[in-house]
Amino acid sequence: MKVTRLRFLAAASCLLAVVAGAAYSHAATRPRYGGTLRVEMRAYVNSMDPRDWYLGTPDSASSERLLMLVFDRLVELDSDGRIAPALAIGWQHDANFTHWQFLLRDDVKFHDGTPLTASSAVSALQAEIPERWHIAVADHAVAFNFAEPHPQLLNELVAGRSFIFRATGDTVIGTGPFRIAEWRAQQRLVLTASDDYWAGRPYVDRVEIGLGIALQQQYLDLGKTDVAELAPNLLRRVEESGAHVSVSPPVEVWALISQPDGRAVADSRVVQALSLSIDRTSIVNVLLQRQGEPASSLLPQWLSGYAFAFSTGPDLTRAKQLRSQVSSSPVLTLVYDAADALAMQIAQRVAVNARDAGITITATGESRIVDRGAPKADLRLMRLRLVRPDAEQALGALLEQVEPNNGATPPAALHSPQERYAAEQAAIESARVIPLAFVPELYAVNPVVKDWRIPRWGGWDLASVWLDQPEVPVAPKGNGR
Repeated sequence: MKVTRLRFLAAASCLLAVVAGAAYSHAATRPRYGGTLRVEMRAYVNSMDPRDWYLGTPDSASSERLLMLVFDRLVELDSDGRIAPALAIGWQHDANFTHWQFLLRDDVKFHDGTPLTASSAVSALQAEIPERWHIAVADHAVAFNFAEPHPQLLNELVAGRSFIFRATGDTVIGTGPFRIAEWRAQQRLVLTASDDYWAGRPYVDRVEIGLGIALQQQYLDLGKTDVAELAPNLLRRVEESGAHVSVSPPVEVWALISQPDGRAVADSRVVQALSLSIDRTSIVNVLLQRQGEPASSLLPQWLSGYAFAFSTGPDLTRAKQLRSQVSSSPVLTLVYDAADALAMQIAQRVAVNARDAGITITATGESRIVDRGAPKADLRLMRLRLVRPDAEQALGALLEQVEPNNGATPPAALHSPQERYAAEQAAIESARVIPLAFVPELYAVNPVVKDWRIPRWGGWDLASVWLDQPEVPVAPKGNGR
């Protein structure tokens, strides 16, 4: 009996040790509050005012990403790219999609403590384009009324300038997870956690974001930063250093954009010949270190389902035939971001391929990507962002960047794959755009950064990030999503 009892005590001790070890392991890996997250970006962001945001500007994707840290929308995308409640906890519409109503959350406050009301939400939405939406206050709800069916309203509210904000003079205040503590355009953004955030306080106390930092410099700064954008040629070195490499699906497309007043649009055959001369596979395999895929369409296969219908291989014979049909071909100027070494390499490779087809291109770097209609630019090399994992919305945004209509004419219908394919084909054949490669977002992430995730469409979720360091006691507020 004594032996049995000793064996029982030994077994119990082992069990307690296992439980204690598991508890310690869990405690060591559970999210902690506190600390400063340091991030660097290559983009030059000019404004943190949602009213200044415009699709198609060079920093529009990066600007929207930062704005989403400070401002909320009525609806948002979940981790799978589906529309989910945000400031609106629910919505309904009539059978014809002409009347929509969004019920707002209770107890949501702007960063200055002012309560969110239906009136303030309506004011923010009307600040974008007053005539675009007919909006009214309905108790604690926002009502939209349209003369024609408007089934795509949710897709419009989840992107673009549909942020909810409160403006007091030159100050614009949001309801998002972070509030602005310091802002220097094109240089630096400092954010602090909002203790009263409706979805729960972010884990980190502070986020410091450096702007306009070249990729090579970001690599050199890895010891001082926690998250940095990564050039493909540096991926292996970063992995060997012990840092975590984060890779998204292909959410950007490198493309050549014909400038409205440039000589490239004078004869579409010249641009078609240029497109046929480019060795996209070589660009991906050599310059992008296989971090991407060749592109002859605007949408990748995973999003459209028909990208395979566009040939990505070069056809130098056909390119020379098209070039010979043009009596004279001027020297074309291709402009790229001089701060981006990868952009320079791609532009130079395009110029070499073009020469083989009898087309002369001068690749010129700008100190900063500015207005696409800048003088002397015939073509511009750009990274176009897929705004969300929805083929219709993503293509519409890309076409707006390729040839903005600024609301002058209604956009073409893009509801079906056939309509989207026809729109892509028209943009490419009309010499407006030459897609080159689909690329993912690459990040080097410090091992102390936990729960860093990239949604399927790219972007950041900094409110969920925490740092593996001594915990600072914080009483989290908010009732969650």
